Amino acid sequence: MPRTIKELSEAYRTSTAYPVATTRECLERIASLNPRLKSFITILGDSAIRAAEESEKRLKEGSPIGPLDGVPIAVKDVFYIEGVKCTAGSKILADNIAGYDSSAVKRLKAAGAVIVGTTNMHEFAAGVTSVNPHYGAVRNPWDVSCVAGGSSGGSAVAVASGMAEGAIGTDTAGSVRIPAAYCGVLGLKPTYGRISRLGVIPLASSLDTIGTLTQSAWDAAAMLQAMAGPGVGDITTSDTPVPDFLRALAKPFAGARVGVPAGYFHDNIDVDVEEDFSAFLTRIREIGCTTQEVDLGDVKDVYDKWLTIRRAEATAFHRRWLETSPELYGDDVRKNLELGKRVLAIDYVNALNSRPSIIERFSQAMGKVDFVAVPCTRIAAPKIGQTEAEIRGKKIAVYSALNSLTLPFNYIGFPAVSMPSGLVRGVPVGVQVVGKLFDEAGVLELAQAYEARFGLFPTPPIPEE
Repeated sequence: MPRTIKELSEAYRTSTAYPVATTRECLERIASLNPRLKSFITILGDSAIRAAEESEKRLKEGSPIGPLDGVPIAVKDVFYIEGVKCTAGSKILADNIAGYDSSAVKRLKAAGAVIVGTTNMHEFAAGVTSVNPHYGAVRNPWDVSCVAGGSSGGSAVAVASGMAEGAIGTDTAGSVRIPAAYCGVLGLKPTYGRISRLGVIPLASSLDTIGTLTQSAWDAAAMLQAMAGPGVGDITTSDTPVPDFLRALAKPFAGARVGVPAGYFHDNIDVDVEEDFSAFLTRIREIGCTTQEVDLGDVKDVYDKWLTIRRAEATAFHRRWLETSPELYGDDVRKNLELGKRVLAIDYVNALNSRPSIIERFSQAMGKVDFVAVPCTRIAAPKIGQTEAEIRGKKIAVYSALNSLTLPFNYIGFPAVSMPSGLVRGVPVGVQVVGKLFDEAGVLELAQAYEARFGLFPTPPIPEE
């Protein structure tokens, strides 16, 4: 069953657990559950055991690298791992073998992490359900008839079901936070540029952010610590100093001022999801937080600008394949990419140029609070294949119902953590806590204080066949 990285690291130090045995347990769990949950595309059994053996040797010699040494980690199938197939969940790249390690993977390996496999996803990260026509629909471990969220659905399922102790994904519109919410794990989207994206197949480069999926805030901090910082060859990586995230979490939580925006984030939202969010606000007051309304302005305008950038940049990357091999795409992804051809250059440039002023607007709105809290999604996890949802008598596309509350924070690049907050119709939902630029430590401190008071979210009772 799932363990936190912190628990596992402590067990290694006290010789009550060992990397090789732990890795074998994860691989056995993958073999048992993956045929049904479709969480992994490529399983790296042999190399994982070799890495675990090296880790175990270091532990026995008394020289572990750090908290990730010997910890089984899953990697979304957009990250290059040298010598390993990287498909981006597509048929187009079905035989694509990576010639080098992506920056994030290289740093995880340097921290002693054991890479157990690459995870299934929405094709080319271009969707929010992880219903993949080529590798199978990733299934929610709480209800296998429901989506796991996307596009990093396989990574979230791997962590929730104990097939890995942690995982990485990418987040362009909520693709870490949405599956984290629906699978009952913690999803961290750091500030844009905090982690190098070198060696990661892009969706929309000015929006893409590498994130983590873990059982706890401490685990997310440990993984972020290993990957954060300037990267050679990636000009989008920030040189902002990287704090000691784990040291920050060791300090007592002093409370926080949490802003709650109205309007956009609460219009057209499922009644049960809204009630869950209200209950979450009540609980964070119990850990010393205060809540107050904040006005973030016209967030619908932010959505429109995000959509312009996302469509233009994704289609630019895919143009050659769209012209030569359109039949190799899944229908939903191909149709979405075709829309990018209609984006005017002037609209794309205006959407990019508007970003600094909107960042300033959000920063000013958050001037009297430490964080903002909003629901992750407008609805609970839909059924696999469902394309529309009804919210308070109105029909809304599942795509918008899942990502419209998360993507504004991709446009402005602010860090956000998705915390599992409850069950709606038997499947988890989540709340995202958004911090100011480069304040990942702050959002993780709040998340850890919440976990300390209310406990970690339970693991899913994965149904028998």
